[in-house]
Amino acid sequence: MLLMGIDGGGTSCRALLCDEKLTPLGRGRSGAANIVTDFEGARAHIIEAATQALGEAGFAKDALGEVCAFLGLAGANLRDFGARMAAALPFARARVDTDGLVALQGALGDEEGLAAIIGTGSVFVSRLEGQVRSAGGWGFMVGDTASGARIGRTLLQETLLAYDGIRPATPLTDHVMARFDGDPESLVEYAQTAIPGAFGVFAPLIFEYRGKDDPVARRIIRAALGDISEILSAIMKDRPQPVCLQGGLGRIYAGLLPPPWRGRVRPPLGDATEGAAYLARRHFLEEGATGS
Repeated sequence: MLLMGIDGGGTSCRALLCDEKLTPLGRGRSGAANIVTDFEGARAHIIEAATQALGEAGFAKDALGEVCAFLGLAGANLRDFGARMAAALPFARARVDTDGLVALQGALGDEEGLAAIIGTGSVFVSRLEGQVRSAGGWGFMVGDTASGARIGRTLLQETLLAYDGIRPATPLTDHVMARFDGDPESLVEYAQTAIPGAFGVFAPLIFEYRGKDDPVARRIIRAALGDISEILSAIMKDRPQPVCLQGGLGRIYAGLLPPPWRGRVRPPLGDATEGAAYLARRHFLEEGATGS
């Protein structure tokens, strides 16, 4: 049996092809796979990443029909999007769950603890007392705390506040305004149609200018760290289990968190595709063998 673990988020989709012993055979990577933001685009990127993984392992594209895949996808926690995507994919068998679940499995294995996945979006997933719980992951308009999309959008707001003279301009807000040729209407037009990734492209600038002691950058990151700490405190309380921060921004935040959380963070055991591949084996091979 060919097993595949797939991790799809707001920036990229990654696939890992394994045999039944979870020996890695091939990997693939493509574009964003948020199934709420762009269902058809996500489907295309999932197939592209999976095909790359098959190709690296020496299989033809039509071998997709022989693969049992477990997919952790952004947006799978909303309505019937996950079930619809599972039915729309060309795999022999497919199971879709959240990107948070596969990241938790990759980070902690079967241990208890919490994994925070913070990239273009964000979600916090814990396994405590045998129960898996998710917090966040509601999309950047009303959720996705501290994510690239949220802090990027905040930066655009701060840039307009500086343009209007409400708050002092800084080198960071000047830089952003220059990217729109000094035209606030162009900035607003960009924001009106921007998907999460289009806001998230500004996140690296915020961290860059924080290193230059820019007041706006420092304020945005300080607020994000406060939000992360609040969520960790609410979920973990005084529990001693480990905390892992993953994703492009999660790994950066891990070194910036205030005490006591900075000392509680540990490196993940593996990545989300490895977690998804493990869940594929457990779901399709181990549980299937017992008829459950």
